[in-house]
Amino acid sequence: MAQIRLESGQRIGSHFPKLTFILDRGKQFGPRVGRLCLTRPSDSSPSNHVIDIRTPNFSSEPNGISWINVPFESFLEQTPPVPTYQTGSQPLHNFLGFDTSKHIVSLSLRDPLDAREMPPNGNSHVSATCMRGVRKVTIADWRSYVLTMQPDIAFALSDTPFTAAPHSQKRLTKSIERSAAWLADLLLPTTLNVFVHMAGGTSTSARRAFSHSLMETLHGLEANAVKPLLCLDEGVAGYAFDLAALHVRPAPPSTPDDRDGGMEIAENSLSLQNSESLTQTPTPNTARTPTSLSSSMIEPLSFLSLAPTLDELLRASLDPLPITKPRLVTDVRSPHEILRLIRDIGVDIFDAGWAVKAADIGVALDFIFPVPSGHDISPDHRKRDIGHNLYDAKYAHDFVSLSDAFLAGHKKTSSSKTPVCPCAACSPVAPTSPIHHSKVDAESHQAHSNDGTSREQFLPPFTRAYLHHLLHTHEMSAHTLLVVHNVAVLDALLTGVRTILSGHIDEHEAAAIFAREVERFEEVYDGAMSVFHTARDNWKDVKYARGKGRLAREAQKDKDVRSVHSTEVK
Repeated sequence: MAQIRLESGQRIGSHFPKLTFILDRGKQFGPRVGRLCLTRPSDSSPSNHVIDIRTPNFSSEPNGISWINVPFESFLEQTPPVPTYQTGSQPLHNFLGFDTSKHIVSLSLRDPLDAREMPPNGNSHVSATCMRGVRKVTIADWRSYVLTMQPDIAFALSDTPFTAAPHSQKRLTKSIERSAAWLADLLLPTTLNVFVHMAGGTSTSARRAFSHSLMETLHGLEANAVKPLLCLDEGVAGYAFDLAALHVRPAPPSTPDDRDGGMEIAENSLSLQNSESLTQTPTPNTARTPTSLSSSMIEPLSFLSLAPTLDELLRASLDPLPITKPRLVTDVRSPHEILRLIRDIGVDIFDAGWAVKAADIGVALDFIFPVPSGHDISPDHRKRDIGHNLYDAKYAHDFVSLSDAFLAGHKKTSSSKTPVCPCAACSPVAPTSPIHHSKVDAESHQAHSNDGTSREQFLPPFTRAYLHHLLHTHEMSAHTLLVVHNVAVLDALLTGVRTILSGHIDEHEAAAIFAREVERFEEVYDGAMSVFHTARDNWKDVKYARGKGRLAREAQKDKDVRSVHSTEVK
């Protein structure tokens, strides 16, 4: 787990900030505690702006979301992309309206949560998708976009195959070679903070080979290209693991009218949720791993696991690498998986895409870690759902706040031991000053800054019945309220993790207590996430209820698919 600090300090020799990671406690594998500090260059006198948040880069403070990743493929329908016209310092922050003293903005070419099948990459280009179809982005293009937009963190291009596994040894070797070469190109003398996607797919030997390629000493032209770096890893700020391709079965081919491909992928991606340990979880589509490997970069068959688990894949990538750099995992699918990755691997940073997708289908998350006493089982003696499907008719007259595990702000008293959910849905407040949606608003309302004399008062929460109504009437505010709530619940989970790991002097004792709490969490909460399946069906019913044209055709298509599935079950 990494605590993130954002500072504005003296100029460090370039327009790019300096990212440092301090590992407070932890080892190569197992729960870790660390701090991620971003120091910005500044021409003015040094001043500090510090944000302390809990991964996945969210805070329960009013500043809210503090780390935003921008998939640049969204802007590729125009040539040149519209954001590149932005002038001045920090163009990416300015274009999107983020405050440099509050927000870390990273830039990746593709959305790490998108695992749709893509056209193959080439030696000098990566395929990306935008509103007008697939675009080929060359290595030089990507370097130009990064240098122009000046993100706080840039993700190196990776040759990830988005086709059905298994992949041939030739394809794996190409993936490793291209990914390493593209990383080297981005590391050409700059002070960029670069995160590298750990290549290798579902082959443990290929993953080890890629990690070794980062650590090996460079010679000749390769060394001159990235001088003064002795190896590629010296220029890498952190390691990123994109689980999208490992989690899901290949999605059916999407049509131009199909806008729900991501949702279908999420529906088929719960294969990791039922296992008790990552070490017991086989990755999908790996039973037919190639039986001969001729490349010198990949180990012979005798060393290759035919069905590597997610645990084995991540360990194979991390084992040759130093422990002093942050580890980012994208496309986690449940709190259970987050806790296992912390316990078994030592992952520091997570994205929160799954919590946002839960809001998409009307699920208000409701879980707490560590599980308090008296919260062990649900009233019907079954495992608790990790959230509430607010599309369900039973919530039509349920006038309580969104969470059972947290109090609404207006119900908190001095004797209350239950934590408060600080989100705008559970603890809304009457603003005492203008609401700033971006730094433009902040600059225009400087004269109205709060002097601290007025105190915010909590208002009654938005109820489940109200959200149920908003969802069934297709109101956009339903999604907004659910997202802020789900983000707050996820932040509370990671706050609980850090409290346990940092609350004991003995590192081994803290790890043991954390492992017990993870087991208890798995005993109490439904790891199959059945509420998501039900919510998805209800979401589709409401979406297609009043559809015409394309929606009507999609509704009929969905009914046909459901009919086929029900026939197969019978």
